[in-house]
Amino acid sequence: MDGTQILTLGLGLEAPWILKNQYLDTAVSPHRLDLYVEAERGSLYPCPECGKACQAHDFADKTWRHLNFFQHHCYLHARVPRTKCPDHGVKRIEVPWARPGSDFTLLFEQAAMSLVKEMPVLAVSRQLEISDKRLWRIVHHYVGRMLGELDLSKVVTVGVDETASRRGHRYVTVFLDMQRKREPVIFAVPGCGKDAIQAFSAFLAAHGGDPNNVVEVVCDMSPAFLSGVTEHLPKAEVTVDWFHIVQTFTKRLDEVRKKERREQGHPSRCAGPC
Repeated sequence: MDGTQILTLGLGLEAPWILKNQYLDTAVSPHRLDLYVEAERGSLYPCPECGKACQAHDFADKTWRHLNFFQHHCYLHARVPRTKCPDHGVKRIEVPWARPGSDFTLLFEQAAMSLVKEMPVLAVSRQLEISDKRLWRIVHHYVGRMLGELDLSKVVTVGVDETASRRGHRYVTVFLDMQRKREPVIFAVPGCGKDAIQAFSAFLAAHGGDPNNVVEVVCDMSPAFLSGVTEHLPKAEVTVDWFHIVQTFTKRLDEVRKKERREQGHPSRCAGPC
């Protein structure tokens, strides 16, 4: 198997597309590998609307960033045709290695999305050596697509908790489907309390769920959460999670301990060796 065959296999090219040429530029830093893909002369292309095989009307040069080839940046180039369909007119075809409108191959975007599941977007952008703005566009596309497919019609038990997202009392409230064993997080929203519950109720309704079907909410004893559940998830019973019960019990126990030490005249802390 020669180099062209290896690269063709790695790109997943299928007829009519073939790897025509490749060029490695070591004069730039980082080194750059350019791969040039063409369709075989006289090829027919499917109309994007109906799939009918049509001749090319004209071509446009396109470039996509691909996964690195070892330490070298890799770019894919192709002349992408527009078909002239008798029923739908002139349309630009979709290439099999990239989604429409993207400057990256599908494999590059797949790698990027795998990384952002584990790392901050800024760190991933530095790792991939692209701007965080371009990476955010990839993230927004795939997150938006998955949200469009999200079905919450079976959600009946919800877990709620807030966490500090940064200093200055800025919080994010996270909602979990307690019946899901894998990937239980179904919603997250900036802020906390009643407004977060209201936002979740609206999100649930927008994705096939029904706030009236939620029969149990597991959360802490925050009055704002409890008020939000009463108003926006009216059929739900509140279950206080064990973590917050133990946390509250431990806090009250410590307050009693300190009070008894003061009443018995003990110093609040050791003045010398203990």
